[in-house]
Amino acid sequence: MRGSCRSIAATFAVISSLTVSAVGQVAPQASPTSVDKGGAERLVFLLQYVGSDYAAAVQGGKVIDEAEYRENREFTAMIGEQFARLRPAVPATKLPPLDDAIAKLQALVAAHADAALVRAVTEAAIPRLVEVFDLRSFPRERPDPLEASRLYAENCTPCHGPSGGGDGPRAKELDPPPARFTDPVRMSGTAPYLFYNAITLGVANTAMASFADGLADQQRWDLAFFLWNFVLPPERRIPRGDVVLALRELATRASSDLAPEVVRQAAAQGETIDAAEATVRVAQLRAYPPLLSDPQERLARLRQDLARSLALIDRNDTDAAADVVTTAYLTEFEPLEPEIDRRDSRIRQRFERGLIDFRGALRRNDRTAALATAKALTDTVDRAAELLGEDRGARTASRRLLYGGFTVAAFAIVVLTVWRIGKARAVR
Repeated sequence: MRGSCRSIAATFAVISSLTVSAVGQVAPQASPTSVDKGGAERLVFLLQYVGSDYAAAVQGGKVIDEAEYRENREFTAMIGEQFARLRPAVPATKLPPLDDAIAKLQALVAAHADAALVRAVTEAAIPRLVEVFDLRSFPRERPDPLEASRLYAENCTPCHGPSGGGDGPRAKELDPPPARFTDPVRMSGTAPYLFYNAITLGVANTAMASFADGLADQQRWDLAFFLWNFVLPPERRIPRGDVVLALRELATRASSDLAPEVVRQAAAQGETIDAAEATVRVAQLRAYPPLLSDPQERLARLRQDLARSLALIDRNDTDAAADVVTTAYLTEFEPLEPEIDRRDSRIRQRFERGLIDFRGALRRNDRTAALATAKALTDTVDRAAELLGEDRGARTASRRLLYGGFTVAAFAIVVLTVWRIGKARAVR
């Protein structure tokens, strides 16, 4: 309960404007008990793998790499089999979109469909599975780049190489060869959640083994984020404090999907950048995750949910757009209202009025008004972040102090590990 006298009446006014279905989605989905989460995690990983890898197999309706295509066909069949095993544990109300997604994916891959269509289907199915099976899709703590550098040198360098190019001492012995983390196109089309699952589960038909027993959960997330170092030029391997994205988004969404929000935030600060530069800044945020307070993290997630609603409006899915923003309000903004009220209640009032206007525009099917209102809501979130945030200059200075010796330390660790590996092989 809030301390302010406006609390009950004002909050009731906002919530009463929401649809019953949206409020119903806020309640957490009970985790199925008849199936272990490992099966759901494997299914998510298979979907991630096909969604990101299929483009290397098919282009323009033609198979350009037969081996890659066979692998994608095999993994698509595994997706169908794994979902069939999990299906009895999925609530009936959640089944239709998942059934449709699995069937559509199989048809698209069999028909050599465009990679963008395949990726869209997998990306729509993954968050539904995460919700249904109550999976954790982002780290509980900020990934530690210094710890990740040590872990990479000890566990990954022998195969993937000191610079992530897939050219480690063991690489020539492996078929298929180890993944390369230096390919900017591939890295911009995926997210750490895929690599976290690869590290956790291993990759079938490759030398990539599971590290679930050898590395703690947080260490696996540390490594998954660290891999974006390898697409950064050396002079860009420094933390930045001018763009804020939530860990959830950094973990689960492709760099290309996050680039528009980075462009928007840069423009709000008077800087014009293109999508390529925005993608580089996303890589920096992953390599050096931001030190965000809980309010800043919540507002970053809310900002990204507003961006997601715009994409849904573009696809004429106005019900989903309304639900995304409503849920984000209740889970992210509403808990911060007492502190926002304490500092400037007009910010809270502006957001709540904007939310009502947004939903009204969607009900009227007024797309122009809905888009304009969503932009105004985003501006209000920015203002709330400024209100609750630390001084940007102080935050940037502290981050640079924390990571000041990172590049030198990381290089030294990797070189030492490669030297040890080479020495051991020479002795044998």
